[in-house]
Amino acid sequence: MCSALVLSRRGLRRGARSQPFSLHELSAARAPPEAVYVDVDARGLLCARGGVARAVRAARLADAAPHACALLCAAGGGAPGDAPRLQLRLAADAAPLHELRLWFDERALALLDMPFLTLRNIARTPGPSYACHECGARFDQPNPLKTHLFLACAAFEPTAFWLRCVERLRSHAPDAASALAPGPAPALALDPAPALAPDPARLEALAAAWGRSRDGHVCVYCGKLYSRKYGLKIHIRTHTGYKPLRCRHCLRAFGDPSNLNKHVRLHAAPAAAPHACALCRKPLARRRDLLRHLRAHHA
Repeated sequence: MCSALVLSRRGLRRGARSQPFSLHELSAARAPPEAVYVDVDARGLLCARGGVARAVRAARLADAAPHACALLCAAGGGAPGDAPRLQLRLAADAAPLHELRLWFDERALALLDMPFLTLRNIARTPGPSYACHECGARFDQPNPLKTHLFLACAAFEPTAFWLRCVERLRSHAPDAASALAPGPAPALALDPAPALAPDPARLEALAAAWGRSRDGHVCVYCGKLYSRKYGLKIHIRTHTGYKPLRCRHCLRAFGDPSNLNKHVRLHAAPAAAPHACALCRKPLARRRDLLRHLRAHHA
C-alpha cells in the first residue's frame, strides 16, 4: 500500500504505547521512502525518528484484524470539545525487525465511522472473498474492502486515505470528547444486525459455516479466530445482537450462556440456594460454586 515499511528496531512487548499526538501532527507527517524503525525510549514509550505520527503514515494497513501488530488508538486528554488525540499501541509482541502492520482500535473505528461488513459483502468462490455492494470490486481480506468503502469506492491512495481520516476525526470532535470522557462508554453501535437477514438464527448459522477455515473458525465480520465453532457462534452474537437465551426468573435476554448462568445465580435467595456454605452461610446456587468458594475462602 505504500513504499516504506515500519519495523521494530528491537523486540517490543505487546501493550507498549506511544506518547499521544495530535491530528495536526498526523496531517503534517509524510511517509519517507526508507524504512521507519520503531523503538522504546528511556520512559518505555514507543518512539520513531521523525515522530510516531510519521511511522503511522508510513505503515501498511493490516489486511485483517488478527494481522495488525500495531493499533492506532483514540487517546484521552485535551480540553472538552477538542479533536481527539491519537496514540500508537502494540497489539502483539514484535520480534526484532518485524513489520508493524497498522489498524484501528474500536473507538477510533467508531470515530472514523469506518464501514462494517455484512453477509452481502461475503462470497464463497470457493473460499471466502469480500465484495463491494456498491461497485462489485472483490478483495481477499476484509480490511481492504472496508477502506475501499471508506473512500467511496475510490482506489486506495495513502495520502487521500489519511486526509479523510483526519477530516472525519475533526468533524467528530464534540462527540469524541464525550466518548473519551471518564465514565460509561456511549453505545456506538459498531456492528448492528444486518438488515438483509431478518432471521438472526439463520444469520448466525451462515456466518459460522462460512467462517470455517484450515486454521479454525474465523469471524467473517472482524477476522477473529476461534478453535471451536461454538466459540465463534457466541462471538458472532456480539456483532448481530442476537440474544436467544432467556432468564427463567425475569425473562432478560442473553446471547452468551455463561453470562446467563451468572445472572441466574443472582436470583438465588438464601432460602432458594441449595448449596449454602456451612462455615459462613453464604448462599450458592451450584455445588461447584460451593467447592470453589471453600477453596478460595476456607482452605
